[in-house]
Amino acid sequence: MEIARTVAYWIFVSCLPVLVITSNICWGVSEIRLYEYGFDKYRISQATGIDELELKRIAQHLIDYFNSKVDSAQVAVVKGGEEFDLFNERELVHLQDVKSLIQLDYWVQRGFLAFIVICGFVLLLWLGSRWWILVRGLFWGSLATLALMVVLALWAIFGFEQLFLLFHLVSFSNEFWILNPAKDYLIMLFPESFFYDVALFGFGAMILEALLVGGIAFGTLRLVGWRNV
Repeated sequence: MEIARTVAYWIFVSCLPVLVITSNICWGVSEIRLYEYGFDKYRISQATGIDELELKRIAQHLIDYFNSKVDSAQVAVVKGGEEFDLFNERELVHLQDVKSLIQLDYWVQRGFLAFIVICGFVLLLWLGSRWWILVRGLFWGSLATLALMVVLALWAIFGFEQLFLLFHLVSFSNEFWILNPAKDYLIMLFPESFFYDVALFGFGAMILEALLVGGIAFGTLRLVGWRNV
């Protein structure tokens, strides 16, 4: 029984960093204000000749596509009074790959959330009056999340190109992610600098979340005595 409790405890602790990361990705993918921020900051309307209302429509279409509300990433866009299909075949293949990753993230997030809820519930039943051990698990999970996010944030700040390249090499089994910024609209809409900003926003948000959860857990542990930390 003690071995089972220990295994459940460390599953609970190790699930927290994954849950935080996947949950933030879920949020970011569907947050249209993030897309609009990039369009505004990098003057995408001027760079592409597509007006801001059309850009917002494109962003919403991609969000719908990533969330399986529409079947194709292709979108007809009006530019200079003429309508055309925005993405070429190479871009569509890459967007399909991106969608697959996002859908995987959704499933991982749900799975790890289920693990945390189940393990937490089982531990509460086993621990009874020693519930603070579960709070300690939250504290250590938050600490692990914080450490990981700080390392990744520093890597992004000082070596984002390397991190960005490594992500693509690990995540994609083809080279359709290599696009031409002179003619491929996907990379015009979302330049590397946009992803740099998104990475810093994401790591910053996760650091704050880890500090919040860890701070609450630590404060609770102080109430029951320093020895329990």
